Amino acid sequence: MDKYDLSLKMRRLAQWVDSQRQPPSLIRKEFRGTPFGHCYLTMDVGRQTPFASSNINRVYLCGAEPGMSSAGIGRLIDLFATEGVKRFFVWLSPGPEMELARGWLAAHGLSRITRTGYPTLCRSGNAPIEYKTDLRVAEVNADEIAQASDQLGETLWPEYAISVGREKFFHYMAFEGNRPVAVAALCIFENLGYLMASATAEGDRKRGAQQALIARRIERAERMGCSIQVAETLYMNEHSYRNLLRAGFVEAYEKEIYQWTA
Repeated sequence: MDKYDLSLKMRRLAQWVDSQRQPPSLIRKEFRGTPFGHCYLTMDVGRQTPFASSNINRVYLCGAEPGMSSAGIGRLIDLFATEGVKRFFVWLSPGPEMELARGWLAAHGLSRITRTGYPTLCRSGNAPIEYKTDLRVAEVNADEIAQASDQLGETLWPEYAISVGREKFFHYMAFEGNRPVAVAALCIFENLGYLMASATAEGDRKRGAQQALIARRIERAERMGCSIQVAETLYMNEHSYRNLLRAGFVEAYEKEIYQWTA
């Protein structure tokens, strides 16, 4: 798939996933036309962490699409500042006039995050995935997730549990006997299977849990007719990145992340 087509689909996916699993406090807006071009943003004053991956105050752009201008970046800053947001991030994916978009962001004081990269990886075809683990992988429901919450603690991310029971979301866990040690989810969007919300308890890493969970989710996506599977991670998360490459994923593009602070 062309990386620009994929980045547009990933923006549509972000909008759909947010509509299914985000809390009522989330403000969601979409703009089309002058001066914003086409962009999607989310705001939540209560979630202003210093890290882009956990800060939900975001703008999603695909290059400088028609109608976008430098004035539009200034208007976006005003929107966040008016809501009391002191830090937000722009997630810039492939699109037209990338250098123009970068220049406008820099001119308005946004700086690119360079401490890590944010790759989007894509897999097509149906080659089998080889992995080794002594853990058992199973699809789980809301009751089973609730029962596992005390044992998993922080490994059970809120983003994982909040989508349980939603149509086109599927949740999995890896177990040692009856003890849960890892989680992962899959959502189906258009012809795409999106691998998301994976985490392993610290003491149970390097046991093949994530490789097994990747394989199970790909199998489900293929059975449901998805010709493409996509995952997002960070370069600094080396274990996750390598697991995806071993499963046949290839890097489609790297999202550029820019930060604004009051």
